[in-house]
Amino acid sequence: METFKKAIERAMELEHTPKFHAAGQGEPTLHPLLPEFADHMRGLGLEFGFTTNGSLMTEALSRRILEAGVEHIVFSISDMGDDYEEVYALKYDTTRDNILRFLDMNEAAGKPIRTQVSLVAHDLNRAKLDGYRKFWIDAGIDQCIHFEQTNRGGACDNGNYFVGNNHHTEQAIDILKKNNLSHVCGVPFILLFVGWNGQYYMCCNDYRKLTPLGSVFDYSIEEMDIIKRDKFFESEAPAACKNCDLDVINQVREALFEIEAGEAPASKLTKVTNLLRERQKDHLQLLPARETA
Repeated sequence: METFKKAIERAMELEHTPKFHAAGQGEPTLHPLLPEFADHMRGLGLEFGFTTNGSLMTEALSRRILEAGVEHIVFSISDMGDDYEEVYALKYDTTRDNILRFLDMNEAAGKPIRTQVSLVAHDLNRAKLDGYRKFWIDAGIDQCIHFEQTNRGGACDNGNYFVGNNHHTEQAIDILKKNNLSHVCGVPFILLFVGWNGQYYMCCNDYRKLTPLGSVFDYSIEEMDIIKRDKFFESEAPAACKNCDLDVINQVREALFEIEAGEAPASKLTKVTNLLRERQKDHLQLLPARETA
């Protein structure tokens, strides 16, 4: 509990208090103190939510969560039936029934908790997502949110060409520089991630926790932002970012690989740089692309 409280204390040191959400790695409902975390946040007047696969949302836990003042729950359930069991290695009927029961309990309580279903598109479900979305909206979910699958810092094999090699790195850096774009990824600064042990990480995409950066007991968030930024200017990319498909250099590299393989037109590169420009225009902490070695 002390680690959780310290992480919240660090966030409250900022000029603008961020939103708090237990998500990114692992299953929050495994933690026996999850309702107590929500109680603590309510006592501070802060909104608290979490993302869950729903497999452990028993009636008793659902009741405790409703009592604790949780304001937002995202159910991560991107598949149904046999597909769900193949992807999640969990029993679909149990998860579905848990979520439906919670929705009924939430409705009976006056819907104090805002609910969403997270639908992550991948090869197995892409053609079925409209049906999944309709099912959950009809069941009482407030909103379905859509994400494209990421490779979790290289932990998942999504078939990216750039993983495990350095090809096109210098060319990508040069392209970023010519377009006045930064190679610094904005995700670590926008979506702060603190692990269960109080350790800061680059972001939640560091699925294998390759780049621990220090504890909330030792560093403020502002100090950690400087540490993160400096990581991007070391001789090698941070281990967490080296094979990540969110990494700015890797996004450009992947476009170059696809063009080289004849899988994308040359205009793909312009599309990627324009998207990066749009994302970076308001990120004042980002710096110009590093020099090619």
